[in-house]
Amino acid sequence: MDLIIRREGFEQKYGGLRYEVRHGRVLNGERYDTTRGWEYDHFGPRTRAWQDRRRGGWYFEWTGERVSKPCRDLIHTDGSVGTDVDGRSPYLPVAPSIPHLIESHALTDTVSTWRPWPVGSLTASAVSLLDGLVEAPEASWRSSRWRLSDTVAVMDHDGWDRDNPRRTTLVWSRGEAGHRRVQSALDRSRHLPDAFATR
Repeated sequence: MDLIIRREGFEQKYGGLRYEVRHGRVLNGERYDTTRGWEYDHFGPRTRAWQDRRRGGWYFEWTGERVSKPCRDLIHTDGSVGTDVDGRSPYLPVAPSIPHLIESHALTDTVSTWRPWPVGSLTASAVSLLDGLVEAPEASWRSSRWRLSDTVAVMDHDGWDRDNPRRTTLVWSRGEAGHRRVQSALDRSRHLPDAFATR
């Protein structure tokens, strides 16, 4: 019954929702701008569902991100959004709710026009020196956290690899004031004692 209620509630509240999320990243010194489409539909009578023997409850598939991938986009009867990583693994929650996922997508799209800083260039110590950032609770959760100001945005997120867990930090800035703040934090972090810089 929980599965039926959750599927019907998803269809009534989100069915037919469509949007695109722009991404701006720097990898290996190159800027990459991409756009990914999201579709909030399930597959009607063909929608597959599985019992979650580890967490309890059920989860079912939905369209989700329109991109070729080995995993499925899933929704759990506990309200969380997840994946199965490779189409065979157990349910892995990636967001506590659909509204959290949508808000995170909205922030990702917003900062896509800002200056992205190279992935890996900002150590934890440099990011800790960026004061005045306020957490966005509506777009954050345990494995993904957004912090923002008018000119700087930081998003930390965990990878999906259970065997090699790691956390990635993405940073964007806008305007000369934002660029200077990030560069200053980087410069200051280079002069911190090694013990502090690696915490």
